[in-house]
Amino acid sequence: MLPQLPEMSTAKWLPFLHTQATPFLFLMLLHIAVFSTVTHTTGAQNTTTAVGSSSTIDLDALIAIKSMIKYDPQGVLSSWNDSLHFCQWQGVTCSPRHQRVTVLNLSSGRLLGSLSPSIGNLSFLREIRVQTNSLSGEIPPEVGRLFRLKILRLHNNSFEGNIPASLSNCSNLQDLHLGFNRLAGKIPDDLGSLSMLRTLIIHRNYLRGGIPPFIRNLTLLNTLSLARCGLGGSIPDFFHQLSSLRRIALPGNDLVGTIPPSLYGLSSLEELFLDNNQLTGRLPMNLGSILPRLQLLSLNDNRLTGPLPPSVLSSSALEILDVTRNNLSGKIVITSREACNLRVLSLSSNHFGSGEDDEKKLIDALSFCSKLEVLDIGNNQMRGFLPESLWNLSTKLSFLSLASNAFSGGLPSSVIFQEALAAAASLRI
Repeated sequence: MLPQLPEMSTAKWLPFLHTQATPFLFLMLLHIAVFSTVTHTTGAQNTTTAVGSSSTIDLDALIAIKSMIKYDPQGVLSSWNDSLHFCQWQGVTCSPRHQRVTVLNLSSGRLLGSLSPSIGNLSFLREIRVQTNSLSGEIPPEVGRLFRLKILRLHNNSFEGNIPASLSNCSNLQDLHLGFNRLAGKIPDDLGSLSMLRTLIIHRNYLRGGIPPFIRNLTLLNTLSLARCGLGGSIPDFFHQLSSLRRIALPGNDLVGTIPPSLYGLSSLEELFLDNNQLTGRLPMNLGSILPRLQLLSLNDNRLTGPLPPSVLSSSALEILDVTRNNLSGKIVITSREACNLRVLSLSSNHFGSGEDDEKKLIDALSFCSKLEVLDIGNNQMRGFLPESLWNLSTKLSFLSLASNAFSGGLPSSVIFQEALAAAASLRI
């Protein structure tokens, strides 16, 4: 029977073998030891080869991307040559450990050309930033291979064709910005699986099919912009499921119907753009209190009716309000003067006016708004004497319109007011 070897390193086996093992056994175990060493070395070489192969994949992909750029006036890609390792090329960031490309940033380079499908081979990519160039052609569906991708910014280019449904495979995507392109067709429902998405901006394209229902699934969304895409349809009533929303931009989409109640339930909302649609209905009287953080409200060029809620103008958070060219009516009331942060107030081309001679109270209240830059209440049905408080309006005022109303009396003769007028960019009385 052969002796059982104790558990010890190869170096410790040798003395034991000389004393207790046969020469044949010694040679056999020595062969095993040498084979193990060779196998370990070969494995290390294979690992090196694998890393080298991965680097080659990234290098080949970058070279393919460069080959599709036809014009590079700023020399953004001038460093993309053999004199430097590709991780040192301009716009390329690699992971320190694996030397794999993690960020491709070619933004604002005035690049002319298209985006190579080989970008899908950069499997470690976390960010693609090629915005503000002149790239055209279709968005490569191969981008959908990049499951590590968190940021995809392709805006301000000339990409055309459909939005690839394959983007839904980028399950870690947080920031998707495809605005200002020439994309067409429907927004693919597959994007509803992007549960990590926080920013979805597809504005200024040529889309159809209405506001997609899948948006209700994007519960982490804080910015949604589908502005001026011509989507059509109505505003769906699912916004109560998107409690993280801070900014909603849906102007210029030929939207019809009323503003849904769930949209008014977003207490964290800061900016709301619904202008240039065909929306109807009345604004809730408690609008200012149910949207306490609202800083910007743009509702111009719709068909809204009824009064302007006093709670809106009395909100201390509101900075910009534009309801120009609607069918709003009634008396304009500001109930609070404690904190006014209004910078722009555009109420023109409505039917505001109470028929009473106290419309001047609006001017009195606005005189407390020290940040006011634009005041446009022209083309309404307001009446009464222009008050002396008019000269107390903000010294930052650059546009003032009171035209096409029924105001009476002359302008205040205050020297301070005359100086304010001299500083103003435009005045319409």
